[in-house]
Amino acid sequence: MRRTVLLLLFATPLLAQAPPKPWATTFGGGIAITSGNSDTRNYNLSFNTKYDPKTAWLFKADALYLLGKSNGEKQVDKATADAREEYTFSKRTFAFGEVSYLRDPFKDIAYSIAPVAGVGYRLIQTTTQTLSVDGAAGTVIERDESDGRTTSGALKSGENYEWAISPTSKLTQKLTGIWKTRDFADALYHFDTALTTTVATRVELKLAYAYDYKNKPAVPGIKKGDTALFAAVLLKF
Repeated sequence: MRRTVLLLLFATPLLAQAPPKPWATTFGGGIAITSGNSDTRNYNLSFNTKYDPKTAWLFKADALYLLGKSNGEKQVDKATADAREEYTFSKRTFAFGEVSYLRDPFKDIAYSIAPVAGVGYRLIQTTTQTLSVDGAAGTVIERDESDGRTTSGALKSGENYEWAISPTSKLTQKLTGIWKTRDFADALYHFDTALTTTVATRVELKLAYAYDYKNKPAVPGIKKGDTALFAAVLLKF
């Protein structure tokens, strides 16, 4: 009888532990308002989801919208989105399919959609840090306000880094480049980094920086590069 009671006492906490949820989703936004010599308002909305059933398959997607106004005139109006599915062959090697989207009127881009597929390799894979590089091929469908719609083959490479600084803080960094095969000078580069900290059970605070550079804008005189620094409050589901 005593042995049965002891087994129940040890087993109860184990049974009470729910298995980790495969889905992890965050949604949030931020607003920054300044006044003085110029009235400036910056808004951002972000969405991120990840499905990780702890098998060879992994799915993740994210979206970001940035809007900036100064004295009533738009200075930034950009939307980006990515969806990606990975299949891991070994601890370090994986294959993936990905679709990315960009809308940036200030670069004369009504939309740019790039479906690609490729392979990647994890240079670092520990319990706290992951560093991976990948390469892919596919196509780019782009519509510029001035030149209309064009389609081209595409080559893409990328680098991703994640560091769990602590149980409540994480640093992420991403670098990508995509080149049109019909004109390799027509390339788009993206860099972003973010620090995310948990401030409550389902609330995170995120500070992020992003930089985009289009080597060959559709219209001469358009700035090739632009930056964004923003903060957001995220809700976890």
